[in-house]
Amino acid sequence: MTQAYDYGIASINFYNVKNTIEKWHETPNENSLEQYQLAKNSAEIANDYHPKNALYVDMLAQVYEWGVIYEYAEAQQGLSKAKELYLNAAELRPLWPVTWASLVMIKWRQQQFDDEMLYFLKQADFLGPQKPEVNIVYVELGLALYSNNHPLLFEIRETFYQRLTKGLSSSYSRKRVIEIIKQYKAERYVCRWLRNESAQVRSFIPRCK
Repeated sequence: MTQAYDYGIASINFYNVKNTIEKWHETPNENSLEQYQLAKNSAEIANDYHPKNALYVDMLAQVYEWGVIYEYAEAQQGLSKAKELYLNAAELRPLWPVTWASLVMIKWRQQQFDDEMLYFLKQADFLGPQKPEVNIVYVELGLALYSNNHPLLFEIRETFYQRLTKGLSSSYSRKRVIEIIKQYKAERYVCRWLRNESAQVRSFIPRCK
């Protein structure tokens, strides 16, 4: 009975935070320090009552990451804590690709383009061959590396091209992938990279002939 009570408390707090994070994704400009603090408190309660639940650990990591994005938390400290939590979640549930993709984003925010980032990228790619979140991370990182002429792109170039195709082919990632391409003004380059793909895939890219 005690365990059922603990899990119930954890579940209630989890869904409270889940709803808040979904709102942040949908309308990122609608946020407040009070909302962030409530979400962080609820996420910590969920973890206290069910500490071995990978989903709850991952959720707390997301809250810390959003705290850095909104500048409610000190960047280096917040990112280090988020990374620690994501790694804990990956240890509890090593086959979930989204956690590995989240670790890639943490490394990016820390400006650490190293072997560890490559490992996280490979894990996300291997474990989530069709995951929309992995498509989006590869596309966004790949275009950022290209625009900055970063040598890391050569390490992931082939997978990056594959993820561009998958990202455009999937209805779950297509809208975001197109937004990223437009953001980097990369339509012409993407068309060239995907010149051997089907006309249907290329048709999703503005300016592709």
